This record gives sequence, C-alpha cells and structure tokens, in this order.
Amino acid sequence: MKILHILYSGLGGHGNVFFSMVKADKEKSFEYEAIFCGIEDIREEYVTRCTANNIKYHFIKKTAGKHVSYYYKIFKQIKKSKPDIIFLHGSMQLPSAWLAKLLLSKSKIIVRETQALHLKTTFENVALKVAMKLADKIVFLSNDYMKQVSIHFGKKFKASKCSVIPNGIDLNKFAPLASNNVTQISIGMQSRIVAIKDHSTLIAAFKQLKEKLPEHHLKLYLAGDGEKKISLEEETKKLHLQNDVIFEGMLNENALVYFLQKLDVYVHASFGETMSTAIMQAMACGKAIVASDVDGINNMITNQKDGLLVPVNQVNEMANAIETIILNPVLKASLEAAALNTATQKFSDRQMFLSYKAIIDTL
Repeated sequence: MKILHILYSGLGGHGNVFFSMVKADKEKSFEYEAIFCGIEDIREEYVTRCTANNIKYHFIKKTAGKHVSYYYKIFKQIKKSKPDIIFLHGSMQLPSAWLAKLLLSKSKIIVRETQALHLKTTFENVALKVAMKLADKIVFLSNDYMKQVSIHFGKKFKASKCSVIPNGIDLNKFAPLASNNVTQISIGMQSRIVAIKDHSTLIAAFKQLKEKLPEHHLKLYLAGDGEKKISLEEETKKLHLQNDVIFEGMLNENALVYFLQKLDVYVHASFGETMSTAIMQAMACGKAIVASDVDGINNMITNQKDGLLVPVNQVNEMANAIETIILNPVLKASLEAAALNTATQKFSDRQMFLSYKAIIDTL
C-alpha cells in the first residue's frame, strides 16, 4: 500500500512527524512517497533523509499570486503518484487531493490537523470545514483541540470521521546528554521564526535577565528561520544583545539534538499550538522548560511538574520563570526528570505509527 504524504517544505512539525512515522514502521508495512510544498525551498535535510530511506519525493514551490497553478501542480502529482492513501499534513491541500481522488477511486484521504484554531485564517477555517465533508479521516493531536473544533463547527462537525493521535518522536535520538559547560548558562528555543511565535517576548525577558543576573554568563540561542528573522536580528541590535543572542539558523536533525542537549533551559514562546513537536523534543532531551500558557502547550505541560507555564506575551513573568530555574538547581533537576518521564510515557514515535496504522487498516 502506498501512502503519499503532502507536507510543508520548510521547518516545522510536518517533517518531523513524517520521518518519525517512516522510521517507526519497522515492519515496512507501507510504501512512502512525499510531496513537499510551500513558499520555502525544500530543506536539504528532507532531501537527504528521503534519499537515505529510498523515498520518492517531489517539491512544488508556492509563489505569490499563482495559487491556481500551485494547487494544479499538486493535483497533477497526486494523480501521477496513484497513492492508496493521500496523507495531508493540514487541510490546505484538500482541493487538490479531492480532485485527484475523483480520478483515483481507490484513494482515501487522511487529514492531520495541525494549526491552532484561534490562529487560523479565514481561508484555513474554510479548508477545515471542507475537510469535514470530503476527507475520509481527520486526525487531531489532542482531545482538547478536537473538542474546540467540535464546539466551533457544531452540527457540521463529523465525529465519525475524527480521531485523536498525539505526535511522536524518536526517543532513542532525542535523549538526555550530561552537560559539562559550567562557564555559561544556555537558554534556547527552536521553531519557525514567524508571527505566531513570540520570540520578541523571549528576547525582552532575556534582556531583563542579563541586567538582573550580571554575575551569570547568559546566552540565548534561537534555532530556525522565517519571515521574522531579520526584524528580530534588528531588535537584538537595538537592545545591544547581538553578542549574546545567537541565531543558529536551520538545523538538521542531528544538529538539533545537540542544540537541545547543550541547553540549560528550553523556552517556547508562542501564541498557540496544536501540539508542539519542539516541546516534545526538549522534554525527551530532559530539559527544564518554560513555555507560554496557551492551547497546544498547556495540555502537554503540567505547570510546576514537568515545566513552568507563563502568561502569553508577558515579559516579566517569563523572565521570572527562567530566573527561578537558574537559581534553583533542585527545582531544575526535578523539572528535567519529570519532563523526560512525560516524553517517555506519551511521545513515542512507535505508538504514533501504530495508531495511524490502525486507522489506515479500517479505510
């Protein structure tokens, strides 16, 4: 059985989930093919990993003002690939998938719903409503998110089509590593650098910490890329932090593991998630975590147990939470152990794969 995954070409959770599913398929139950699409060029890491796993892949770039041709190209490639399962990482490609399905009567459509409801554009909301009608299965990442969508859509919500499967990661690769760095305290975040993430609050909080804890050698590391990166770099210069805030750029998986392992505190500042892959990875690496108290994060982290949650867009609260961890090694160790335990119990890629396989077997 061939599964064609359609996912974003740049940094984000799509690629992590796709390759985690492929790796967790130990029995080689399925044949995999992928269409990477979007405004960003395909990541070199995705090319390397597809090649290493003998996965046929395609890249379709989205350009401004050419939406019809973009979706038509995706439609043509789906039709050419002739998959049994069209696996969409988000609802936006549904028109292309549905048109292809009309010509490929055997194909079934699974939509993995990934965008927080309150952050959706009008078009994205419409796409999800269409998915309720046209998809064969819609997978949500948490019960809380599925409930929100159910309330939002009312009678248009098709419960029979919907399931909940949390994301999973490779817990053998994302794992703790003892840090020997006693000369500095490393704080970090990894994500797309886009408007729905709250890097500005993190940078402002870091500025406060630098002023409040001058005896500590603090560094802030930001991994990722995106439309807001240039403005954030300018922001750090205005705050005279250019020597202390390091933009790591795009990291491949091996570099990302090392990036997380070297941190003393992981911070995830965001306006909303569905289920943060970055937080899962940080937990699996046994990191003490400070994160925004928003949907898609507060259902992953239990405040004061396996992380500290702070109100969104609140500089003082974020700075205070990070400071609390830095100055309290007992609390830090407790948060680290609890985070690792949460990841081990809930975020296995194998568990994720078997849940998807169970759905596919019923289609």
